[in-house]
Amino acid sequence: MRFFALTLLTALAVPSLSSEVFDNMCTTIGVGPGATAIGASMVTHTADCDDCDFRLTKTPPKTWEVPSLRPVYRYHRQYPRLVVEERGDTWKKENLETEFKDLYGSKKFVEDQLVGYVPQVEKTFGLFEALFAMMNDQNVAIGESTCASAMGKNAVPRECPDCPGPLVDVAAISLIALERCDTARCAVEMMGSLATEYGYYGASTEEGDAGEALTVSDPNEVWMMHLSPDDTGMSAIWVAQRIPHNHVTAAANAFVIRGVDPDNEDMLFSDNIWEVAERSGRAKYDTARAPGLLDFALTFSPDEYAPGMMKKPEYSTDRVWRVFTQLAPSKGFKRTNDWLGDNLPLSVEVEKKVTVEDIMALNRDHYEGSEMDLTKGFAAGPFGSPIRYDPGYGPPGQIGTDDPKDNENGLTKWDRMHGAFPRAIGIMRTSWHFVATSRPNLPNEVAGVMWYSQYQPSAGAYAPLYSSMEKVPKMYARGSLYEYSEESSFWKFCTVGNYAQLAWKYIYPVVKAKQQELEEGFFKAQKEIDEKAVKLVNEGKKDEAVKLLTEFSVGCGETIHDEWGKLLHYLFAKFHDGYTNIIEESTFRAVEFFYPRWWLVLSDYFTNVVNDHFYELPEKGGFDTLDNVFEEKKSWVLEQVGMGASVEGGQEGPGGAGFSTFLVGSVGILCGVAGYFAGNRRVRGGYTQIADASGVDVRV
Repeated sequence: MRFFALTLLTALAVPSLSSEVFDNMCTTIGVGPGATAIGASMVTHTADCDDCDFRLTKTPPKTWEVPSLRPVYRYHRQYPRLVVEERGDTWKKENLETEFKDLYGSKKFVEDQLVGYVPQVEKTFGLFEALFAMMNDQNVAIGESTCASAMGKNAVPRECPDCPGPLVDVAAISLIALERCDTARCAVEMMGSLATEYGYYGASTEEGDAGEALTVSDPNEVWMMHLSPDDTGMSAIWVAQRIPHNHVTAAANAFVIRGVDPDNEDMLFSDNIWEVAERSGRAKYDTARAPGLLDFALTFSPDEYAPGMMKKPEYSTDRVWRVFTQLAPSKGFKRTNDWLGDNLPLSVEVEKKVTVEDIMALNRDHYEGSEMDLTKGFAAGPFGSPIRYDPGYGPPGQIGTDDPKDNENGLTKWDRMHGAFPRAIGIMRTSWHFVATSRPNLPNEVAGVMWYSQYQPSAGAYAPLYSSMEKVPKMYARGSLYEYSEESSFWKFCTVGNYAQLAWKYIYPVVKAKQQELEEGFFKAQKEIDEKAVKLVNEGKKDEAVKLLTEFSVGCGETIHDEWGKLLHYLFAKFHDGYTNIIEESTFRAVEFFYPRWWLVLSDYFTNVVNDHFYELPEKGGFDTLDNVFEEKKSWVLEQVGMGASVEGGQEGPGGAGFSTFLVGSVGILCGVAGYFAGNRRVRGGYTQIADASGVDVRV
């Protein structure tokens, strides 16, 4: 049953961006097996996109007749990502939403997806895939982050099998690599070979966003790989570097490999890399980060503020800085004003063994406790929300020009490109995200686990999906951005995430407690499931082991889906209309959480009182004239919220500029959730006692 129209929840959950800036950019982290507590390689991918098909599928292993051809499909991120019969149940016509079966299931749509072929191989591995390949049943995994590139504007993808132009994009090469490779090195070399041989194009043909950073892992090693179209638009350049066993690496929409050393056995690269650098006139040698060598990042990255992407430290480098400072804090890495991160290495040795939970926390991170803590400051609003909407010009149809009067937000094109909030790893427009773990010393059927979720990482919970499982939980394979669906976990997470924005510092602790409860339970259960599955494999009962692992993984997904439905009902009854509702020994009590004092001062709560013309602020003698009221208040409030300091009366000041955005968004969310709860008013129990941010018992 569906409750919300596209025009309501899609607008709230994933605010649309103008096509002027393609900044649906992801983050990827790679952790070497020697750096982890379980001795497993790990890679992550937060697929951050405002209009992507968020569904997941498991493409089964297959045997093919050879010689034959493997079809290559056009890059397409919107729903439906693909409609074919041979790549798992999710992409089949029968899985389309009913209203789209005639349109997207038509012969013409199916045929128009096809742009060419590559030779097929006799056997292909099974793999998880969404927009990109994620992890195969040989426990090779790939994480992705679109990167700024100086090249690619002329790499226009072909329109048909017989048309001119490059054939493959990162989706195509990652899928083919995981179909055929049982090691990370094989996957790197195959993706590079496909890109150079068949021609490579980026997700957008606009200059500035055609590059890619990929973390590639198997149980024994992790690689960082970069690709870009070459200067002709008909081939590619690429480089890859193996990460030390006990190191972590990260990429966030900017190349991070610097010196290309042909004598380094831990480096792989395309043969044309120096030729293209020289021919294009962009070659940069002997830099501080690449003494005596070609500097890949500096050579092939565009200049700052080139068209197509926001290249700022706040957008790219800060996320890498955050990963390194969390996992290697004593290194003392400082934030930089260089968007390529000249002061940050490709990788860093971790200072304590990294757990899966540590990487989940990074995916959910909003710089909490740092100088950029997104729960602090004016933009966090009165309740400390870390969510920052993408820049835009207001209602649909509004445009940006050089005149701020041309749109309701009063923003020029220059404003939009040159302002910035810190860009966190965990943001609201995430389609899906995962932590793939490739564990050594276990049977192949048991070794690989992809901890998977959808939507904003802080709003949902991770389910352990074994790489050998036969099918994915149906709630991960259903739904679209067109409208809300009870069948889709994406929408369950999205609704909880949007509701939490109303009063984050009160509501989110409840969400976090539910995440921890479920995930801790899965980790404990996984140990027993591993033991049972290993025993079955050792007894020669591999099919039974795979069935056991499939049932466990599907059960975890179903549990999360059901619990998030209950959680939404719980939150709505617990926190609404400015109250925290408490039941103590069958007695109901509503407690106002209201607004912090600094926010009341800024919003004229005191100065608007009749016959109380000017409120006297602490340690200030009041305001002399009406003309300087705002400047005086602003100065005082800045003192209170700058570092989250306490103000008189015991309130903490999380801050908040952009209040109109917060208030309008809150009203919209309330309206949407109110619509959902028409006819669904019963509160469900089953929650343990936890405390909100103020230590108050928040049981219903």
